[in-house]
Amino acid sequence: MASQVPLLTLAKFLVLIGGVVLLVGGILQAIDVRLMDFGTNLARLGSFTGIVVGILVGILALVGSREVANPAWSLILLILGLFVGSLGGILVFIGGLIGLVAHYVKV
Repeated sequence: MASQVPLLTLAKFLVLIGGVVLLVGGILQAIDVRLMDFGTNLARLGSFTGIVVGILVGILALVGSREVANPAWSLILLILGLFVGSLGGILVFIGGLIGLVAHYVKV
């Protein structure tokens, strides 16, 4: 049990940093989007969807960083990190994976 604490701390740190990166990246992308052009553009819709998903996953990662010791939350973070796929998503994925490993592997 004592060897789980450094792994869970590392997992919490990675998920927290990944959530911050996703949130800041989503906000910076939202600032860059020009919302004054009301023409329909499929590329802008895809960009807007990516921004919203990035911000939502960032918020979920920030909330889930406190619960990384729970295997259900670790699995959720693992899937969300895989779904997003950016640098922040990779950090969330690795944090969720370390949380699962720390819970199920007894060293």
